[in-house]
Amino acid sequence: MNDIATYCSATYTWAQFTPAFILIGVAAVLLMADTFIKALPKRAYAVTAALSVLLVGCYTVSGEHTNAYSFLACLATGLSILVAYDYTKVSCASIAGGTSDEGTGEFYALPLVACAGILCLTQAADLIMIFVSLEVVTLTSYVLAGYFRRNQGSIEAGIKYLVLGAMSTGILVFGAAWYFGMTGTFILDSDVVIKTLSGSVASGTVAIGFLMSVALLFLGAFFKVGAAPMHVWIPDVYQGAPTPTTTFLAVASKTAGFALLCALVVPFRSKLLAIPGTHVADMLVNVFAVVAGATLLIGNLGALFQSNAKRLLGYSSIGQAGFILVFFLNLNPPDFLKISEHLSGPVEVLTYKYLLAYTLATVAAFFAIAMVRTQRGSEEISAFRGLGKTNPRTAFLIVVSFASLAGVPLTMGFMVKMASFFALVGAMQSWTYLVWLLPIMILTATAGFYYYFKIIRAMYWEKPQSGDKPLCVPFCTACVMTACAIALIVLGTWPLLTAFK
Repeated sequence: MNDIATYCSATYTWAQFTPAFILIGVAAVLLMADTFIKALPKRAYAVTAALSVLLVGCYTVSGEHTNAYSFLACLATGLSILVAYDYTKVSCASIAGGTSDEGTGEFYALPLVACAGILCLTQAADLIMIFVSLEVVTLTSYVLAGYFRRNQGSIEAGIKYLVLGAMSTGILVFGAAWYFGMTGTFILDSDVVIKTLSGSVASGTVAIGFLMSVALLFLGAFFKVGAAPMHVWIPDVYQGAPTPTTTFLAVASKTAGFALLCALVVPFRSKLLAIPGTHVADMLVNVFAVVAGATLLIGNLGALFQSNAKRLLGYSSIGQAGFILVFFLNLNPPDFLKISEHLSGPVEVLTYKYLLAYTLATVAAFFAIAMVRTQRGSEEISAFRGLGKTNPRTAFLIVVSFASLAGVPLTMGFMVKMASFFALVGAMQSWTYLVWLLPIMILTATAGFYYYFKIIRAMYWEKPQSGDKPLCVPFCTACVMTACAIALIVLGTWPLLTAFK
């Protein structure tokens, strides 16, 4: 115990966790207000929670311990709470029944607790901190997924997420136990890995126990990012969970998953290649390649047959995770690929850029789904019919978000998908056999154009029915969707403009 305390005091500082403490404090205040100030409108909780987490996000990139993933987690959480702000009508009917907002206060406070767990995760340098932080995120997410107690789909989503999430947590803990048994420490460090592997090479064999620990740790992380074969929970949970919760799981929780994956990859840098007699680097690359290929195929081909918009975005998130996993094949891009700072860099930077583009586009898409669900009573793709005629401006914003997800040029989604292809080409310089992954990426990227444009086709090619009135676009929804669309276009065209300077 003394050794752990000494390590924590030397590795972590209180200042690192100040943003998390602030969010926990705000969540506690909101819960107390929900208990003792019954007359206070619950929408005020949503505004307070969203502003708090967005301000904390600004603090994370201005202080001494700047962390891009922390900012992205705060941005995603804040926008998810704003989805709940305009989803009040459905929330009241699904929680308390009728128009009463009783019981909705916790729904705005819990994402703050989950975001605090993500902020701690982004600072983690050992498996103990990773486990504790992940449990804060996952336990809160279980509650949020099943929060609509009058909605059968929400209850089913919560139970499925709980059962499968508990299994993934057990796998992660088992892997941590094996890691400690093989290395004698919970610290994730390249020197620890090199020492362990060097000792096993000297004895004539690679430590099987160490490889098992690595496999279990990465398997647990694959569940968090929705990668195959740990993806099965995503379509059902995304469809059944409340739309604000689905938004949080799709963007903030996925950010946490890739922050975890980046932390686990830290010990396996290029130093690992210098250890003679070990093939751990080759095995790791092969595993990531197979997982990325399977994830791309399952996510993108599975989305082709979906008619529910939330379920489609669930499979979409699986496919997008596959493109991000390609970055992990190449931790050190060769110089000839560094044609632009926007298309190359360390795996953490490229993953962050991709997640930023994915977050902006996905949040705008879920705002649209929430708006259509509230006013037309459906989350099916067919409910978007005729929006190009009844709400042309809103339809254009939806087009931008789905075009970015598909990777259409002049959007940020195109830039990050192109960076994924360049990452594969870079990895092929060291592992030429990875060429088999290239046609899969091309096929699945092409499939994305088809299923993302199903919603665009419904808006512009299908005629409104006689009872379809123009949607009343809430002010918050209009502001967020406009901001996301502008950001996607600006961040997608700016690299092209600067390339000609």
